[in-house]
Amino acid sequence: MKIALKFVIALIVTILLMLAFRALVFTVYTVRGTALEPCLVDGDRVLVNRWSYGLRTGGGGMFNYARWADAPVERGDLVVFNSPADTAEHIAIRRVLAYFCTGVPGDTVIAFGTPLKVPGKHEPCRVTDANAKLLCMLYNRFEGENAEVIGHKLMVDGRETRCAIFKNDYYWFSSGRSGDTSDSRSFGLVPETHIIGKVQMLLYSTDNRLPVYDCLRNDRWLLLINK
Repeated sequence: MKIALKFVIALIVTILLMLAFRALVFTVYTVRGTALEPCLVDGDRVLVNRWSYGLRTGGGGMFNYARWADAPVERGDLVVFNSPADTAEHIAIRRVLAYFCTGVPGDTVIAFGTPLKVPGKHEPCRVTDANAKLLCMLYNRFEGENAEVIGHKLMVDGRETRCAIFKNDYYWFSSGRSGDTSDSRSFGLVPETHIIGKVQMLLYSTDNRLPVYDCLRNDRWLLLINK
């Protein structure tokens, strides 16, 4: 009886340690779709470092968003983040995506056919006819402000705003394929609150079209993901 009890306790402790490791250090993300080919393909399992940009905590429920030892996302990083489009759910349980960062705060990107300066935390962003609706969406969706566009004016909390200032850093992500528009061309700018971590390694890969006994891809094992 005592041996069985010790085994159960050891098993529970092991499971708890594994869950803590997954939540606080590394996590595994499964690639779905072809957006990141040829770098990553459908069925790849990649290791994501949660400390690459600081460990994210809170962001839903009782706890506010915070980062421990925060660091900025760098241009060219392959980043895993929660979808900014799934606004009905708390950030931490929204759909997980992975794309290359191609725009950091201060960069100018082509957003929906229009040049756009990627907003940064506390960095003034001039409001224009071309970006007013997009900035309005950022205020409403991620900044906790009430904004609307009336005529050609951006109104924030009832006052005209000619120079937008945000509490978050924002990033622009790309699949790296001109014909694939499932990236920021679809879901828009991603705030720092949605960032999970950086892809560090390809652990292994499976081809779901093949039988279970033959689905592992022999050439996709323990490969470092370089910038």
